[in-house]
Amino acid sequence: MVEMDLLESARRAKNLGKHEDAIIAYSKALEAAPHDTSILEAMGDIYYEMGRHEEALHVYGEALKQEPHNLMVLFKKGYTLRKIHRCEDAIKCFDIALSVNPGFLYALNDRGYCLNELGRYAEALNCFDRSLSLSPRNIRVIASKGIALRELHRLEESLECFNRALELNAVNAFVYYQKSLTLREMGRVREADECLKRINFPWPGKTSHT
Repeated sequence: MVEMDLLESARRAKNLGKHEDAIIAYSKALEAAPHDTSILEAMGDIYYEMGRHEEALHVYGEALKQEPHNLMVLFKKGYTLRKIHRCEDAIKCFDIALSVNPGFLYALNDRGYCLNELGRYAEALNCFDRSLSLSPRNIRVIASKGIALRELHRLEESLECFNRALELNAVNAFVYYQKSLTLREMGRVREADECLKRINFPWPGKTSHT
């Protein structure tokens, strides 16, 4: 009963943005249930939200000592590592998760994003292709595939990706910007400039005076 009260208090504090109070409540709950990995996971999430990434990694690591194949904790640890530019370490987390569940899209996608950041574009493409075979309408994955293809100088295929992403969301500024980079590399400067205009004025006919 005491543990449940502490967990409810922690959740309430978190929802109110009182992160320190939530950590205190979760820590007390953990004393009552030291093997409850869900408490450790929740604490890690709060540390991440606070920008205290090393503490988040420590707590996720403690959770994984108890449940080495907990998919969400593996993903969250990997995601945190990627955010602090430790992509090689992040990939190790995603690889463990994918060895348990090869179709775990969170890990598969972030593995691809890490590989893009590391400049390992051909490997990233494999992740994105696998992901899109399972979830073909994921705009971020489609755009990331377009970036990888551009870096591999496969410009027509890159452009196809950005066009597909814009079919799914016609006002995505990030995709328009990436499309403009590909068009510029193709020597299609006027079309690239049109893409940049769409970022500033996404709706047809819109100007700075409307």
